Amino acid sequence: MNKLTAFLVIILSAISCKNERLPILGQTTTDNETGEVLHYKAPSFNLTNQLSSSVTEADFKDKIHVVDFFFTSCPTICPQMTNHLKLVEKVFMKEDRVAIISYSIDPKNDTPEQLKRYAKNYDIDNNKWTFLTGNSETIFELSKDYKVRAFDDSNDLGKNLIHDGTFVLVDGSQRIRGYYNGLEEMDTKRLIKDILTLLKE
Repeated sequence: MNKLTAFLVIILSAISCKNERLPILGQTTTDNETGEVLHYKAPSFNLTNQLSSSVTEADFKDKIHVVDFFFTSCPTICPQMTNHLKLVEKVFMKEDRVAIISYSIDPKNDTPEQLKRYAKNYDIDNNKWTFLTGNSETIFELSKDYKVRAFDDSNDLGKNLIHDGTFVLVDGSQRIRGYYNGLEEMDTKRLIKDILTLLKE
């Protein structure tokens, strides 16, 4: 039994013993007519994936998904983040209700072809994991809507794209359910545990 399998056995046993429920994050509003509490929703989008297909948030309706922001030429934290998301991909490879979305903050260079090469280099399943590119201003606005840090600080001295290493957990109703440090394996395991919890809701 490898470490990941052993971890899952422990987590599944713990979840089966407790009726956990993850918080729903973000501000709430109230419907003036019905009095219903409305939760903050992750943003809508219309971008292009690594297969040159148009993708919107509707493609992830009823799917739990993990979101991050990255770029393929990032020499520092992105490879580590991608490797941690590979753990998520491996655990939920056969679970159609779970997906991964990675938004590129360098759309000028991260064309669909480049994103496809990146996916191939990491042996990523294009059906499970969607890489998205589009207008840079749109993508930076999306990062704000997800409440994570990503911006372009480039100047005459060269390119300087900034982003944090956060993973965002979104449920099938587009509600944000958790934030995780994508640079830490232990926090990635916490993410996996929380996805398993959402699958039982």
